[in-house]
Amino acid sequence: MELETKLLGTVRKTLKKYHAKRLLVAVSGGVDSMVLLDLIARIVDKDSFAVINVDHNLRPESAAEVEFLRQHCQKNSYKFYTTKWTDQPDDDVGMEAAGREFRYQYFANIMDKDNYDTLLTAHHANDLAENVLMKMIRSGNVYEVTSLKQQRPFENGQLVRPLLDFSKSELRSYAKKLDIDHVQDETNFENITMRNRLRNNIFPELQKENGQMLSHFRLFDQQLTALIDLAVTQFATIQSNMQVTITSHSIEGRLSPLKVLDDNQQTLFWGGFFTRNLDIPVSNKQVEQIITVIMGDSPNASIDLEDGWKFIRSYDNFLLSDQAVNDDYSYDIKIGESLMINGRKFLLEECSKDDATIITNSLPQEITLRNRRIGDKLIISDDRHQKLSKRFINEKVPEYKRSKIPLLLFDNQVVWVEKIYKLGDYLKKGNYFLKIDFEDEV
Repeated sequence: MELETKLLGTVRKTLKKYHAKRLLVAVSGGVDSMVLLDLIARIVDKDSFAVINVDHNLRPESAAEVEFLRQHCQKNSYKFYTTKWTDQPDDDVGMEAAGREFRYQYFANIMDKDNYDTLLTAHHANDLAENVLMKMIRSGNVYEVTSLKQQRPFENGQLVRPLLDFSKSELRSYAKKLDIDHVQDETNFENITMRNRLRNNIFPELQKENGQMLSHFRLFDQQLTALIDLAVTQFATIQSNMQVTITSHSIEGRLSPLKVLDDNQQTLFWGGFFTRNLDIPVSNKQVEQIITVIMGDSPNASIDLEDGWKFIRSYDNFLLSDQAVNDDYSYDIKIGESLMINGRKFLLEECSKDDATIITNSLPQEITLRNRRIGDKLIISDDRHQKLSKRFINEKVPEYKRSKIPLLLFDNQVVWVEKIYKLGDYLKKGNYFLKIDFEDEV
């Protein structure tokens, strides 16, 4: 009776804590999820929750398990959603991840379509301990180790796991005492996945060493989460000072604010940064290489990442990009006519001498706006020139930005380079005065 009271009280308290109103209960038919369904049905009105299920279609018994659940819901007047996964990968590699992606996408679709605010899953203390150990084995990334949280945002609402404080054996005891019918997935006893091997072989031995092991894993997870939250709060100020800009294909910013962090702290910073902002995996080795590049003496260096992404350091700047940064472009320009270039308006027009960007003795026959080319030179006096490449180095322009910077040419002579050169600063004699209006990057 004490376990029953504790379970009901914990679930009730968790729902209240997260203001869960319209619930979607993920149920496979196994003992864990059937216990969760029983608890919800005892706490919440039938009109305020529904049962959702996915037939992964990987075992002969799966159709019968769906039918068992359908009849259970029909008998108790629970609203029931189900679907079947039919486009599995051709091989077993990534099968678990693909199944999870399909499952949660279906959950998200139903939540959005029928206005449920909370998805409930039956993850328990054993699942949390297995998850921590699996993540430690696979990566050691603390942001992944603590990924099984009691609550997190999901779709248009949230995902809540109210049973994390209870062990598998406690849920079985509750099911046995209340005679809760459920199905048994026999593949859980086959050592075909890492999770099963840990569950069947490793954890029983660990629990023999200390019966409080699961509660210790839970405490470790809670404390590590709290420490990460503190670190993220501190890192937020640093990231703000880095002036990070993020698009769908690139992330860039400044590196000097990171100087207050040592190597280990930078490992923690970049681990969280990549987890939040990149959809590709970044290995511990790659993070180590990136930090070496950042802390090293070379002002220009790069690291190749997955799926064509690169980390590029150039002086005090970094760029993460999955696109080539040296695509050539060239536009014909007419005086007085504006042109949109990469979402920015460019306009060259006549003006007074005081406002002039460019002073010239005659109007050019050909006006071109383009990015750099090999051999570009800048006029710095009547008889002296400077290579554009040298000016870029002197101005410490990040190498990855150099091919993006626009140049204006009059009859093939560079007369303006955005932010670093304008002919009017060197040659101030002439009869024609022109100014450039170029919208700042957003």
